[in-house]
Amino acid sequence: SNSSTASFTFSGNDGSGAGIASFECALDGAAFATCTSPQAYTGLSDGDHSFQVRAIDHAGNSDATPASFTWTVDTTGPNTTIDTQPSDPSNSSTASFTFSGNDGSGSGIESFACALDGAAFATCTSPQAYTGLSDGSHSFQVRAIDHAGNSDATPASFTWTVDTTGPNTTIDSQPSNPSNSSTASFTFSGNDGSGAGIASFECALDGAAFATCTSPQAYTDLSDGDHTFQVRAIDHAGNSDATPASFTWTVDATVPSAIIAPIQPRSAQHSGG
Repeated sequence: SNSSTASFTFSGNDGSGAGIASFECALDGAAFATCTSPQAYTGLSDGDHSFQVRAIDHAGNSDATPASFTWTVDTTGPNTTIDTQPSDPSNSSTASFTFSGNDGSGSGIESFACALDGAAFATCTSPQAYTGLSDGSHSFQVRAIDHAGNSDATPASFTWTVDTTGPNTTIDSQPSNPSNSSTASFTFSGNDGSGAGIASFECALDGAAFATCTSPQAYTDLSDGDHTFQVRAIDHAGNSDATPASFTWTVDATVPSAIIAPIQPRSAQHSGG
């Protein structure tokens, strides 16, 4: 029971015919004392309690085996713990939570109730999954309920951000095109409209695999010819820019050579004489 009060009704049967004259009650091993039905108790402490009642007939005989009832008073709510939760921020529109409860009073955990984003609490079991979550902030709450009917007055909670949108990447400076240098340097930046923020960048040159890089990114010993640089931002939720920023330019570090064409002598002109 989650109440510190208790009430008992009782009756007696005297097969001898003398009839029931009175009753005596006892609580938690105290001495029997005259009582009437119903018998109420208040201010009961948490823990086990035992009630006994015996009938006394008009001949003065009392019940040698009093009726008894033992029960547990538990007015203390359990504690709830979220054991696993999604990452924060998360790039998934689904989320799963596992949770557990501890009832120090001993009556034990009977059930759980969950709530998402301020909705009403509803019965749930661990794990509890959600799908189709929109981008933005979400809050999960769970409370344990013990066998006495007490629920956790301070539910366990977890707030996280769903961010399934990739950031945008901008190349801020690049070499000239064409360039007469076998080296090139790029500066770049990212913008994450979802709010998770930029965590890192990845760069690729001439179709190679993307690799972690920082701004500025420099390249040396570039061969003459066309080259393509790509860079993509990655946000803290793990989303990468689906359309990396890119720049294509031509390296021409070969010095041209000049050719002087020989001058042909003009034919001598002779005047007639």
